[in-house]
Amino acid sequence: MRLEAESYLKSGSNEVRILEYRLGGRSFGINILKVKRIVNDLPLLTGTPNSPDYVVGVFRDRENVVPIIDLMAFLGLPDVEGSGHKKVIITEFFGMLNAFFVDHIDWIHHFHWEDVIDADAVLTAFDHKYVIGIVKPSETRMIQLLDYETIILGLSPSLRSRELDKMKDLSHATTGKRILVSEDSQSVRDMLTVELTEYGFEVVAAKNGQEALKHIEAGERFDLVISDVETPQMDGLALTCAIRNREETSDLPVIIYSSIGDLGMKKRAEFLKASAHITKLNVEELLEKVTELTTASRSSETQRATASIH
Repeated sequence: MRLEAESYLKSGSNEVRILEYRLGGRSFGINILKVKRIVNDLPLLTGTPNSPDYVVGVFRDRENVVPIIDLMAFLGLPDVEGSGHKKVIITEFFGMLNAFFVDHIDWIHHFHWEDVIDADAVLTAFDHKYVIGIVKPSETRMIQLLDYETIILGLSPSLRSRELDKMKDLSHATTGKRILVSEDSQSVRDMLTVELTEYGFEVVAAKNGQEALKHIEAGERFDLVISDVETPQMDGLALTCAIRNREETSDLPVIIYSSIGDLGMKKRAEFLKASAHITKLNVEELLEKVTELTTASRSSETQRATASIH
């Protein structure tokens, strides 16, 4: 039976909803699934010594203390006359809350991931380190989608080092197993490739679900797929759906590895029969699950081979 996602909330339909905001006279966007809430009144900030330059302080939001980032300064955008930090977007990445100053909130747009233009395809002559995609709500307007994960990792390099420290006690397993990684954030993609290769896996990295699916449709054999959710052209949930709908790969283990760690995302992954959902930067948990699933895959192959002999 083919899987049919019932709605955006049980996605596999390759849909995305983008909150458009303005910063320094330019339009940017963020997936609404990563937005916890919007604060209309500027909060009272408390300065934090020894913080990165662009972290201007922390504020209390209900029961949480949230760091706030001057995104315009971080991106090096000029201060346009009439602009000013008037709104705050509270986001969740890697299971942590962070907030961004923005000038204005515009609208929520509904797109399909195939509508998202890969920044690498159109900005080849420019430095676009933090621009990961572009969407066009009209013929005359463009919204830039930022690589927020790389921004957060750049501001908090200790996030990765803490996870790497946790991995020191894990045993290396030179397995020869092949893993397909679908991840649009270059920093996370490179991190996964290095870590999985170090632990003995052969890694094939793709920038989005469409590129990953091409490897599968070309007949390449993989023992496991690790996919981000937010990727241009085809998201990780649509990729999971496509894998499950192919007879040859219907039982291929798929791990959804997303910076969106809420219960709703776990339910989406479960609905589409993903093997697991792990919040990004829980590298220790990821490697344990990878080892478990690839070991189970090896056992199943051995059992099938034994059965065919008899």
